[in-house]
Amino acid sequence: MRKLCLSAMCMLGLAGAFAQPAKDTQVKPGTLVIHFGFQDFTTPQRIKGSSMGSVTGNKQWAKMGEQSPALGVSYVQGISNYFDVSANYFLASVDYPFRDDTRQYGTDYLLHELDASIQMKLLPDNHFFVPYLSAGIGASAYYGGRFDAFMPLGAGVQLKLGSGTFIFSNFQYRVPVTERASSHFLSSIGIGTAIGKARK
Repeated sequence: MRKLCLSAMCMLGLAGAFAQPAKDTQVKPGTLVIHFGFQDFTTPQRIKGSSMGSVTGNKQWAKMGEQSPALGVSYVQGISNYFDVSANYFLASVDYPFRDDTRQYGTDYLLHELDASIQMKLLPDNHFFVPYLSAGIGASAYYGGRFDAFMPLGAGVQLKLGSGTFIFSNFQYRVPVTERASSHFLSSIGIGTAIGKARK
């Protein structure tokens, strides 16, 4: 019981620290980010075919060679000390496993993904290490003009290298919205630099 009370007090103290207004902070200016990452369609299919425990226990997470390299670009703009919005575009060459009758094309074609997201940060940008959660809505286009919708849900870490320069590390689960789209993971790392002026 004593340990439980101590833990609760620590959590309340942390929450109070986050709730206090940050001093001498600036809302993130318009920032251009270049990403490199990997699209993973294999692991979600394995998870669906078995329990999560068996996937992790049998080390069935997709290896690097089973994932598709992806390039991305983002525009990130702060709207407050704890919230940013972003527009994100990713391009990858994949063999997309559609869930309808056209399961796979048997070869790789370009997958275009565009989404708008919001990031909820645990700390303002004047900290070096800033964890965040993200959510949004997006659309994809694949070979033959096939269009689908998805929701990117993820978590990441922002590292501040200097004034207006950041590194973003992000992991997302892209939830299908349209019935033929497939769920997949996107892991990425990017470097961003401010192209606008910061405001307090």
